[in-house]
Amino acid sequence: MARHPQERATRGSRKWLQDLVNDCPELLDAAIRGETDEISSQIRWVSPLADDGFKEYKDAEFLDKLGVSLDCVSLNKFWPRSGPRWDALGKTDSGQVILLEAKAHVEEMASTPTGASPKSLKLISDSLEKVKEHVKSRSAADWSTAFYQYNNRLAHLYLLRTLNGIDAFLVNLHFLNADEMASERTVVPKTVDEWKAAITLQERFLGIRPKHALSRYMIHVFVDTCKIAEKTAARGKSR
Repeated sequence: MARHPQERATRGSRKWLQDLVNDCPELLDAAIRGETDEISSQIRWVSPLADDGFKEYKDAEFLDKLGVSLDCVSLNKFWPRSGPRWDALGKTDSGQVILLEAKAHVEEMASTPTGASPKSLKLISDSLEKVKEHVKSRSAADWSTAFYQYNNRLAHLYLLRTLNGIDAFLVNLHFLNADEMASERTVVPKTVDEWKAAITLQERFLGIRPKHALSRYMIHVFVDTCKIAEKTAARGKSR
């Protein structure tokens, strides 16, 4: 099964996400609902869970974990194996699907290009071109190289929602004050405005307008690690 067991992380986006999902999911849920009216019912996070070895899922197994099937366009017709490994997966009481990608510092946004084989690259490039057309991107940038991780996550939202009619959302989670990651080369945002400036530059480069065909279902949320630490510390004392 395409799942990846993890140790309990001690730093970075993986640590803060594990803490959020397992120790104080109400903070994450509130942050998501604060950014959209589209999600109203309770979110049940299915990864990364402590009792599941903090596993992260990819390929067909992420669909199995969410309990959804692609009846119109299958995953293997759209994307080759070894696709996105999702930081977190969730489902609401009303059946909405949530795909989540987390970042603790700005440099995480500049992901490496795909290393796919020529055959796989052809499928990836064809699918990304369809997504670019759907969101009316005005950029000549090659989406298989520039900000590839962001683009392939957006592509999977397109696959689920547009091609298969699944009520899916892509949550881009940005942590504030992840100071353990700070260095001369690493920018750790302390404010929402800092993150929003980086996101705006990214989307302008990719030719993505603020309002596009999928923008209602792409949610940028911001959670302060200080609040997570306070919650986990308080719960630790009460045990």
